[in-house]
Amino acid sequence: MSDKKKSLTVFKTDRHEDIAAIIGSGLIVAVVLTYMAFIVPSVNIKAQRDGKLMEVFVTEGAAIKKGDKLYSLEVVKKKWVNNVMEEKKAIEEFTSKANGKVLKVAGTPGESLKKDKKVLVVLEHEKGTLP
Repeated sequence: MSDKKKSLTVFKTDRHEDIAAIIGSGLIVAVVLTYMAFIVPSVNIKAQRDGKLMEVFVTEGAAIKKGDKLYSLEVVKKKWVNNVMEEKKAIEEFTSKANGKVLKVAGTPGESLKKDKKVLVVLEHEKGTLP
């Protein structure tokens, strides 16, 4: 009888599986980014926090650049001070993260919004950039 341990592995290490996983993951990321940059026609921008819509800074048909103001919300900020929860209202402005054109403005100042529920602005982003 032989004292050798028999193994079902063809290779001494499993490096080939690791390399295949890295290449596969890279391909998936490339496909998703290409889809987002070139195929997605428009982006629906929703309220990022609960609050009251104070002002919409853009109009339909306007061209915008990355960093331009889109809308402002009155939000409640909570903070612990001396073991007591303090609530303070503040106005936050939200900006565009991509260049593009405003297709539709659906939000009206004064309305209460819940996070990720209602579309405020529809933006056609510049092709070749990520929304």
